[in-house]
Amino acid sequence: MKNKVLLVLLLSFAVSLAASAQKITMNLQQVKLEKVFSLITKQTGLTVAYSRTIVNPERIVSVQAKDKDLSKVLDDLFAGTNVAYEIGEKKIYLKAKEAPVTSQGSQKTKKITGTVTDTKGEPVIGASVLVKGAGTGTVTDVDGNFTLDAPADALLAVSYIGYKTQEVKVGNKNSYSIQLQDDTEVLDEVVVVGYGVQKKSSLTGAVASISSQEISKQVSSNVASSLQGRTPGVDIVQQAGVAGADVNIVIRGAASFGATEPLYVIDGAFSNAGLSSLNPNDIESIEVLKDGAAAAIYGSRAANGVVLITTKKGKSGKPVIQIDGSFAFQKTTNIPEFLNASEWREFANMVADNSGLPHAPENDNPTNPNLNTDWSEEWIQFAPVWNLNASIAGGGDNSTFSTSLGYLDQTGMTIYSDYKRYNFRLNTSYKKGRFSFSETLGLTHKDKTPTTAFNIALPTLPIYDEQGRFTSGGPDYYINPEDGKAQNKIAPLHYTDQFNKVTDLIGSLNAQLDIWGGLKYKLSLSGNYSNKHNYTHTPEYYTKWNSDGTPDKDYGNTRNSVSETRGEEFTYTIDNLLTYNKTFNRHSIDALLGTSWMREYYRYMTNSTINDLGGTDITGFQNEDGKISAGDSNAALLSFFARVNYDYDNKYLLSLSIRRDESSKFHKDNRVG
Repeated sequence: MKNKVLLVLLLSFAVSLAASAQKITMNLQQVKLEKVFSLITKQTGLTVAYSRTIVNPERIVSVQAKDKDLSKVLDDLFAGTNVAYEIGEKKIYLKAKEAPVTSQGSQKTKKITGTVTDTKGEPVIGASVLVKGAGTGTVTDVDGNFTLDAPADALLAVSYIGYKTQEVKVGNKNSYSIQLQDDTEVLDEVVVVGYGVQKKSSLTGAVASISSQEISKQVSSNVASSLQGRTPGVDIVQQAGVAGADVNIVIRGAASFGATEPLYVIDGAFSNAGLSSLNPNDIESIEVLKDGAAAAIYGSRAANGVVLITTKKGKSGKPVIQIDGSFAFQKTTNIPEFLNASEWREFANMVADNSGLPHAPENDNPTNPNLNTDWSEEWIQFAPVWNLNASIAGGGDNSTFSTSLGYLDQTGMTIYSDYKRYNFRLNTSYKKGRFSFSETLGLTHKDKTPTTAFNIALPTLPIYDEQGRFTSGGPDYYINPEDGKAQNKIAPLHYTDQFNKVTDLIGSLNAQLDIWGGLKYKLSLSGNYSNKHNYTHTPEYYTKWNSDGTPDKDYGNTRNSVSETRGEEFTYTIDNLLTYNKTFNRHSIDALLGTSWMREYYRYMTNSTINDLGGTDITGFQNEDGKISAGDSNAALLSFFARVNYDYDNKYLLSLSIRRDESSKFHKDNRVG
């Protein structure tokens, strides 16, 4: 029996050692601790178990580890804290460090008991009771009671969500009655929800809120980057690493076939441009409606969640002028180590031998044996980012205003790619008696130079010939001449003139009348206009010449071509909202009844593959192979919706939402959803 017990102990010890020796690789900067826990679980399969009274998952940390033992990563994470860890077979347990054993001359601890209640005398369940400076503590039970050991001169910190933290000095008493006071700032904090605002304390849906203070902590050219690591359940995925690349936001995974983008609403206006058109300096708050209960008021369009953006408004007082700017630069973090020319020739010959093919002539007898082209050095460049912003805001007793200008100049990390963004915003409001009026307007212009994929760049190929012209290799560089022509990859980037320009205009007009006793009527007219212009011109050019000096038309671009697309999209919405808010005794009712009518138009024209333009002159061309296409579409959506929020004594909450949509995109007999 003893041998069996010893064997079990040895096996458990071996499992623990194996788990702690697991390797971790991550490179994270300024992220929440819970994000690190998630990656540890993903790489090791071990879940992290902890109490929020001991570990703060919101703590911002940075981790750099490459094939590092799990135990060493945890040591670095909790260095200088009162957190200890234990690695089990399936979990990592985080706990408070045990207090050091005191010597006879040191002060001894004693058992402390107590009860934590609120202002009404009700027990507070799960309140945190910590001994300050010692890292030890406990939580209250279902009756609000707690027991712990503490020195006679200890200071207890008692806290719970929605209440102010209270500190209690331990003295000669062994039992304490502690009453927590409501934290009115937290309880009264409001967040933006669909077609209105709501107290954070009365929310029933899953809503994540990001304030302007949190956004300003991170210098970023894209608003979506400010959400990264700050909103649980929200994945931020950048589509590409080029300047001005769009960002995809996926809320709690894909919820529909094909589309995964959430619905964007800026100051009550639906936006087709997402977050890429916004200046981070203009944002007051961002709310993410993550579940069906929170997003139901927007109907089927909210299948992938909703992102609500509120921009900054003016406040009464003297005008406040703010001017700020920033400079940053981008650098590739990890460039793969490529084969040099000699290694490539050896590798290519090995492939040829294994495939039963002859060696490529250039691999056995290279024209220039000393040539070793590093294409990444030619393609990747220093990439500065300039950001300038100016704003002025103020107002009087009845009116306020806020206006701002923004400029972003981002050089791409690859040659011939850059991105510029210009922002203008104007928000005003006016109130007289029971009538109020507000206006929001945002204008954005984006100018982006796209880049193309870069591949099949052999280190044995030169970029320029002896005369300084772009040059390409021939079939002699390949094992099988039919595999390719060894084209120069820098040349098309140099010769091609292309741009993508987008102008977005979004705004709203709102009029509200306070009818009587919490009953209000609001009329909103909002619109979103987008103009897109994509242009590509590739002139005739060559990168290889015959011995007689004539160009080899198999290398380069033999026909001058232009491709141009213009598109316009316009959406406008008319909302009629009737709201009722009333509190009596312990009851609170917040009701909404509304209708929405939306109309959207889209049209485009593409003029592509227009060849033989006559050299590089595109003013007079022969449209031999030209293809001109155009199209347009329009649709309408009529909606009816309602919501009722009921709150009894700030304890029991009920929220009901309903919406009915009629879309012209479906047959007239099946338009209701």
